[in-house]
Amino acid sequence: MTDLAEAAGHDRYQLTDRVSRDTGTVFVSGVQALARVTVEQLRQDRRDGLRTAAFVSGYPGSPLAGFDKEIATVARLVAGDLDLVAQPGLNEELAAASVMGSQLAMEVGGSRFDGVIGVWYGKAPGLDRASDAIRHAVFAGTHRHGGVIALVGDDPSAKSSTLPSSSDATMVDLHMPVLYPGDVQQALDLGRHGIALSRASGLWCALKVVEGVADGTGTVDLDPDRVRPIIPEVEVDGKKFVPHPSGRLIGRYTLELEREFHEVRFDLARQYAVENGLNHFPVDPPVARIGIASTGYTYVELREALRRLGLDTDEAVASAGIRLLELRMPIPLDQAIMRRFARGLAEVIVVEEKNPTLEWSVKDALYANAERPTVVGKRDEQGDVLFPVTGHLDADAMLAPLRRQLIRVLPEMASRLAPLPAASRPRIELQVARSPYFCSGCPHNWGTKVPDGSLVGAGIGCHAMVMLMEPERVGELGGVGAMGTEGAQWIGMAPFVERRHFIQNLGDGTFFHSGHLAIRSAVAANVNITYKLLYNGTVAMTGGQHAQGSVPVPTVARMLLLEGVKRVIVTTEDVGRYRKLRGDAALPAGVDVWDRERIVEAQELLAGIDGVTVLIHDQACAAETRRARKRGKATTPTFKVVINQRVCEGCGDCGDVSNCLSVQPVNTPYGRKTTIDQASCNMDQSCLKGDCPSFMTVEPAKGSRRMRAELPDPPQVAAAERLVDPGDCTIRMPGIGGTGVVTVSQLLGTAAMLDGLTVRGLDQTGLSQKAGPVVSDLHISRSS
Repeated sequence: MTDLAEAAGHDRYQLTDRVSRDTGTVFVSGVQALARVTVEQLRQDRRDGLRTAAFVSGYPGSPLAGFDKEIATVARLVAGDLDLVAQPGLNEELAAASVMGSQLAMEVGGSRFDGVIGVWYGKAPGLDRASDAIRHAVFAGTHRHGGVIALVGDDPSAKSSTLPSSSDATMVDLHMPVLYPGDVQQALDLGRHGIALSRASGLWCALKVVEGVADGTGTVDLDPDRVRPIIPEVEVDGKKFVPHPSGRLIGRYTLELEREFHEVRFDLARQYAVENGLNHFPVDPPVARIGIASTGYTYVELREALRRLGLDTDEAVASAGIRLLELRMPIPLDQAIMRRFARGLAEVIVVEEKNPTLEWSVKDALYANAERPTVVGKRDEQGDVLFPVTGHLDADAMLAPLRRQLIRVLPEMASRLAPLPAASRPRIELQVARSPYFCSGCPHNWGTKVPDGSLVGAGIGCHAMVMLMEPERVGELGGVGAMGTEGAQWIGMAPFVERRHFIQNLGDGTFFHSGHLAIRSAVAANVNITYKLLYNGTVAMTGGQHAQGSVPVPTVARMLLLEGVKRVIVTTEDVGRYRKLRGDAALPAGVDVWDRERIVEAQELLAGIDGVTVLIHDQACAAETRRARKRGKATTPTFKVVINQRVCEGCGDCGDVSNCLSVQPVNTPYGRKTTIDQASCNMDQSCLKGDCPSFMTVEPAKGSRRMRAELPDPPQVAAAERLVDPGDCTIRMPGIGGTGVVTVSQLLGTAAMLDGLTVRGLDQTGLSQKAGPVVSDLHISRSS
């Protein structure tokens, strides 16, 4: 351990320090920083003499995938010291209603606390789904010693969503102030500010979180005094305004609340931003001709774009006559700061991703001024496109429009700005591009098989990757909708097409979230549809969570039959386990259990039945099974599947049957053959179903060293030689999901932090957990 690390208080550093420590620095991801927010506030409340608790509920989704697991870990670590309840929601709207209840707890008799901090989390589609529940909760209000923050995950590039998203306009309509962190430290600090703002105003406060922050990493300062909110006060009818939540949402009372929003609460929110300096001028020369306003992570990208143009310091930006405005709370916008920002400017450039929400606010703030600058953003003065509305607005996308606009307003900048990067030579098109795919042994390799000529609806979950696969295997795509609407598109299609039957894939996580209603809707419409309920026992797409409200397959079958489903068939890789079920745990009468090899036959049978039918494919998630085996929670088979390459003809039938990534081609002295990649094999044995005599299973004798579960003692490693100056370096690690790239990044980042260095990083994962690409970046420097 270095002297720097000891001086920073890390002489006995542990991973749990990100929760337990109150001083020094730690290396964390954005999701981990957000999970710490409630802990910091609870501890601060204790110091202030308040006995508060926290209630966290929501539904996981990228870029906030993993937050539910992280907050559960935090709750476990502080149990016995702090009162933190982490209760995942069945879905987003029910979670929002639960968080609403955390504020009303103070208004009923028998409360054991001075206040309860509420936290709701969900991605952009979850916000859309929960908007009615959140709107009611916002009207109900927050407690002065509680407060609510809503963590909203936006996915501008649709890296792990069906649609690109930007939630700003929705949050405006829901009457929520919006804080937009630009890095991991701001995620932690603005979370604290969000709670304080909510307590002062009685409003829910939203934190907009994009991938660069949620999946970003960095060193953060834990000094408890770094966030000391200044609480604004306002009088109403001669009395200090104190928010009091109420569930009496009816009639004239809600109209009075609406008036209070616009005349009291929003003004308090604006005043909070002013008194706490949330919006500020990082560069403010006395004389400026151009002003650039931006917010959150987009502001971070803006500074990178300016650096590449040669304006790499505050002094360089100021000497060019440019004023910068960083808005950490863009909604509601403080018009006074905008007017101060615009003084003497010829033009204001608004740089924001997606919709021009900030641009509209800036124009509204300056419109009444007698002398006002031109305001450009998504389009320039001529009405031509400036900054794109589509995709993710990063530094690369900003360079050309930013340079063009600076020179248009200040022609003398032409010689000063760095030229744009030379156009790269046309790249040779890759013959093979890496795409995410089902894991080895994934139950969807079987569950998504359909009869030839089938019209199939995709759905939300890992099985949605059928949209990246060949129609010959997964059927003709009949559309994909929002989570919980699976199959409803057929209700609108069926009366107008000649096809008489539709197959709809539906994950068990989605079924328990909201998909159950879609099946009931199909029953009510009396359409001919087979729902294929892919029951794998986990919400694998967002980190392997347990599906809230899940019940066993026999109970599901009983529910479906009671609600009008005409026929239910179960397919599985282990028919024997159903023969052991007795009594209430057994399947209801009339439900057959077939081996998974008959899954296509089962769908053909169900297609011939009028009305709604369901095929439940019951097979555990391969990735979770693998984890359970590693942790000793599941039995690990003692055999290995191997291929005799002298017999193998390389025909590929084993791969066609199993659809397994572990079945791979290999060049041998006997020509191109097939091999089983033992490192990724999950021992599903589907490949054995191929028509091939070259396959065999090998079970070593007991005591064989190769098959022992225990690992040998790690070798002694000599002290590593320092190859680069860690004072200022960038490390980029590309790879494949599941091979440890992110783990290595975390190790390097933590080591650099222990050496007293500042670290910022980003783990670009997307669908990497499904064998897709992953890239981890770390920038290490001696100063922030």
